[in-house]
Amino acid sequence: MKKLKLTSLICALLALIMIAGCGSHDAETTAETAEVTTESIPQTDGVTDVPAPDPADADPPSGYKALVADPGAFPLCFSYDGVEYRGFSGFTKESETTEKIDRGSRTVTVYRHPDINAKFTLTVNVFPTESAYEYVVYIENDSDTDTGVISDLRFEIEFAGEGASLRGIKGDAGGVNYRSYTFNLVKQKKYSDKSTSGRPTHGVFPYYNLSHGDGGTFIAIGWPGRWHADFRYDADTAKTTLSTGQNTLNTRLLPGETVRTPLMAFVEYGSVGVDEQVNVWRHYYINDVMRKIDGELTPIYTGISSMSAGMTTSKFLLMCRAFNAHGIQPGLLWMDAGWYTGTEGETVGWPSTGTLKVDTSRFPDKLADIGKYTAEHGMRSLLWFEPESMRLDKDRFVQTQEGFEESWLLKLSGGSGLQGYLMDLGEPGCREWIFERICDVIDTAGITGYRQDFNSDPASGWDSKYKGQKDRAGMAENQYVQGYLKLWDDIIARYPGIYMDSCASGGGRNDLESMKRAVPLHYSDWFDGNHEDYDMKSRMTQALFEWFPYFKNEIYQVTSSYKTRMNYAPLSLLNLPSVLDRDANWELITQAYAEHDAVSRYFYADYYQLTKWSEKSNRWNGWEFFDPADNSGFAVLFCHETTKGLSYTLKLKGLDASATYRVKDADGLFDVTATGSELMSTGIEVTVPEQPYGVLMMISEAR
Repeated sequence: MKKLKLTSLICALLALIMIAGCGSHDAETTAETAEVTTESIPQTDGVTDVPAPDPADADPPSGYKALVADPGAFPLCFSYDGVEYRGFSGFTKESETTEKIDRGSRTVTVYRHPDINAKFTLTVNVFPTESAYEYVVYIENDSDTDTGVISDLRFEIEFAGEGASLRGIKGDAGGVNYRSYTFNLVKQKKYSDKSTSGRPTHGVFPYYNLSHGDGGTFIAIGWPGRWHADFRYDADTAKTTLSTGQNTLNTRLLPGETVRTPLMAFVEYGSVGVDEQVNVWRHYYINDVMRKIDGELTPIYTGISSMSAGMTTSKFLLMCRAFNAHGIQPGLLWMDAGWYTGTEGETVGWPSTGTLKVDTSRFPDKLADIGKYTAEHGMRSLLWFEPESMRLDKDRFVQTQEGFEESWLLKLSGGSGLQGYLMDLGEPGCREWIFERICDVIDTAGITGYRQDFNSDPASGWDSKYKGQKDRAGMAENQYVQGYLKLWDDIIARYPGIYMDSCASGGGRNDLESMKRAVPLHYSDWFDGNHEDYDMKSRMTQALFEWFPYFKNEIYQVTSSYKTRMNYAPLSLLNLPSVLDRDANWELITQAYAEHDAVSRYFYADYYQLTKWSEKSNRWNGWEFFDPADNSGFAVLFCHETTKGLSYTLKLKGLDASATYRVKDADGLFDVTATGSELMSTGIEVTVPEQPYGVLMMISEAR
């Protein structure tokens, strides 16, 4: 490959930014072509905003109407001292309030039953524009005596319609690695998922697309603990029933205590194809799930990263300045595990968590100089925390950590060597202690991004808290879940503009409640030990974009556009293999940053899989983002080392059949002008010069 002059590349990039505002330049990566021009990728003007119509303009979804029409038929089920209750039949409505929320409304209803000394609070959100609604129930003992035993707390939800089937993906890890699946409920009758470790999205994934009748419903379960979902289809009634909830709950409530159900979400769609269904879900997720930062959707970033273990203030700053020196301004600095001390203030390995105190032998400024540098250069600084895990000597930890109580530590058993002790977030004092330590680091360092990891399975710790007390089963977990969410809410309340990442040994805790507060950046630990597994990355990325619009992809060494283009995501970490890599290909790195800038505006647009999801080694992988409001987008197509052949007929999706488009790739392989109908039916014959190869193409309306 011919080397490009960096000055030419940067000039082209600057010219392009001046012309189009959010465009790109391209550097040819084939041996025949080395010229960089502003014509390499078709440009588009403007910035795409997610539309925000008045929710009052849309009719609420049918499921929501049925829900509010008959409280007695509400799908809550539980036993109280052995007596089964279904819905709110026999309850008295004590109060009800409705308020407007972003894009919808929230109704809070308080119910009481004469035989139960607790109040039931039902919160229902409805988002008519997205045909979506959500609900959760809290049960609070506001009396001065213990309640009876509440058990088998669950939802039993019916969906009418023949031809029921499920579509979804599996969770992270466990050998399933976001594997795509379709399950025919009519033939198989039953489908069940169960999370048992306490990390809710390892192995299983509490997001489902249930087709039934002439349409369907997306279903999401928000429970950052142990949960179950059991689908049953009855051919006689043509109904599908979902039973779901916390796996085990058999507890009395002491005065002042509260238990809660999972948060349930439902998104309805009519008689549309799978691609349209996917984007119904994405519209809901983008508009109603993702937390707004300063009133806006989470920004799209390029960034750089490093473990904090082995790093110092000067090394982090050196890494940032290396990119700046080559005319590149990353948007985010990711500082991962290893910045804290042991009980005696000593430097420790990254797993030795607990103190939440900065190692001043390596960061004498307590990270403040890094926070200042990133702020001055318009960057976010994202710092790793693992506040729930203590892996130090227990006695010394309790002795040396002021204000910490030994009873807040729950011993973990089984699992990996990273188990240690669980900090009990179900105890308000423990949660407050952790919160203050976190805030001290954030305030001192000027951190603008909070990344919470969780490398322990908490189930054994929860079960140990009330061990032997049959009337407290599941209570520790329920209290912990509430405390975990309260910790995050407290952080957000104190730092409204903070960027939050949910991590648990990769994608282990990405349930709906967590996703209401954070984004799932590090969706799998697989690539920590398999940096170059692009076969797996293409499968995961293609599947995940259907369900999670925002996540991170990372390249550890920029050596080819095949690798960089596969890593384009809402957060793309485009790294050097070391702080001082004298062999870094800065031309290719600059090209990658420019290309990401060109495509970044489309990650919140409609998404389409252009190739069938498969685990076969000879496959191609392709996906597309398209903004129908602007009639433009981009697509990528990947030929792997094991792909059969060098040619593929690529058919685009989501275009206006009557419009005329220009589709031009970044490397000069093709420049096609055709109608949307032709591009979606006949397609484009793409031939790549070698394997592996990544094709990036921009789609714009022909002018």
